[in-house]
Amino acid sequence: MNILVVDDEKIILEGETSLIKQCAPDASVQSFSKPSEALDYLKDHPADVVFLDLEMAQIHGIALAKQMKQLCPKLNIIFATAYHEYAETAIQLRASGYLLKPLKAEQVTEELKNLRYPVDQHKAGLFVRAFGNFEVFQNGCPVRFRYSKTKELFAYLIDRRGALVSRDELITVLWGGESDRASYYKQVQKDLNDVLARAGQEDVLIKQRGALGFLTEKIDCDYYDWLKGEPQGLSAFMGEYMRQYDWAEATLVNITSKER
Repeated sequence: MNILVVDDEKIILEGETSLIKQCAPDASVQSFSKPSEALDYLKDHPADVVFLDLEMAQIHGIALAKQMKQLCPKLNIIFATAYHEYAETAIQLRASGYLLKPLKAEQVTEELKNLRYPVDQHKAGLFVRAFGNFEVFQNGCPVRFRYSKTKELFAYLIDRRGALVSRDELITVLWGGESDRASYYKQVQKDLNDVLARAGQEDVLIKQRGALGFLTEKIDCDYYDWLKGEPQGLSAFMGEYMRQYDWAEATLVNITSKER
């Protein structure tokens, strides 16, 4: 388990970091007195939990929490504060916990035992965020694609929900049907294979007679949760779906017409 601690008061930060290490001796604990450095760290490193102060000079903890959730949707955020009045906002952000300072060992231990997103829940596979800007995550960190078209290919296969999509349809979606894009398509498909291989998720991709599709049961996706009527999917939809792709508008219209 990788735990972050963010507080701009260094004495408090040192005390909380020491306490958390005592409560979770097997965890890796990273401490930050500058919120911007914590955010930069999260862009490139997986994290499971963050203990986050609220009243900070550089940025308010609520604003920082929203940015962190954009990077890592299943990050467990535990607010550590001297103020009661932000508890309702923390609930709306689906925070994992809300502790009042000074922190106590038994409270920290209890929060780590009852995380909103149990650590083992998202370690093995991929998490796909379709609502808002499309992103793919593994271990809480965004998956990197060599080509932007690879990411769009991934998004389109997610949108198709397991249906096999022909090579010609994919070329049409990605490049408007330009006939000279076949060689580029091969590079994009190879990049997709490489991305899945690095993630240990090669088995999610179906290949049949030049067509591609995903085994949806092997992919954790907010859109799929929404389709199943699961609470985390329903709460994740805020009116946007794969907003960087024009072709996703049709699905958004369908979602909006059936919004629960």
